[in-house]
Amino acid sequence: MKRALGLSMLGLALVLSGCATGKTPQAAYLETAQNYATQDEVKQQLGPPRLTKPLETGGSVWVYESYGWFGGDRNTPGQFWCDQYSLTFDPQAVLRQWNYRWIRRCVW
Repeated sequence: MKRALGLSMLGLALVLSGCATGKTPQAAYLETAQNYATQDEVKQQLGPPRLTKPLETGGSVWVYESYGWFGGDRNTPGQFWCDQYSLTFDPQAVLRQWNYRWIRRCVW
């Protein structure tokens, strides 16, 4: 319980500092959670993943997506944006690696 509370507080602090540095709240949390957070802790912070995939090694990959709309103007058309986070968990359900990428279309 203390570990989860400590991780949550650290995550919150990094989320707040992430706003000042241009990091997304998800990236700020994942930086603190790597090698420590379990799948349950990640799910508490980020919600359920969009996709899950088991790995042959016994771990799993979870994919999170957040998306929105860039408004256009007279000269530039608007477009959707999508942030995608791929999280890799080991067989003990601990977050070991994560990757971020910006893509034009989410997997809806």
